[in-house]
Amino acid sequence: SHRWRNVDNSAGYVASRLAPGTSLLDVGCGPGTLTVDLARRVAPGRVVGIDSAEAIVRQATSDRPRDVANVEFRVGNVYELDFGSGTFDFVHAHQVLQHLDDPVAALREMRRVCRTDGSVVARDADYGAMTWYPADDRLARWLASYRAVAAANGGQPDAGRYILEWAHDAGLTHVE
Repeated sequence: SHRWRNVDNSAGYVASRLAPGTSLLDVGCGPGTLTVDLARRVAPGRVVGIDSAEAIVRQATSDRPRDVANVEFRVGNVYELDFGSGTFDFVHAHQVLQHLDDPVAALREMRRVCRTDGSVVARDADYGAMTWYPADDRLARWLASYRAVAAANGGQPDAGRYILEWAHDAGLTHVE
């Protein structure tokens, strides 16, 4: 389900701010379709997608369209990013914070690799606020299972409601 993601359907909140030459780090890039679309929009700017799962990074690398040369994929740890301070204009995380046991530390590290005049941009779900119509018992069971698994893994399935607080705790002072 992550392979259909692109800027238009998953990252419209940054679309108007993407300019040619912008450097961007996409944290938790998954299969890379969103990352590739970001790269197309900032070309010739450098884009790096990182994910903690080696297999998904291999998949993203092999699936990268040949006409998108300004993107690379790497295995990475959001708590210890392998980049110097101030490397990127944008550091982007889409649906990542909900999976982390310390999202404030992750945001702090994202801030470190972002230029002083750059932007750390995060979007996340709030599963506690989601509803479906018509009601579907299968979705209700899935949601209960997802919440239990997320909690067991130390994540926060309602991350969306905490982003502002976490951003402030991480020292991000200009929050939109």
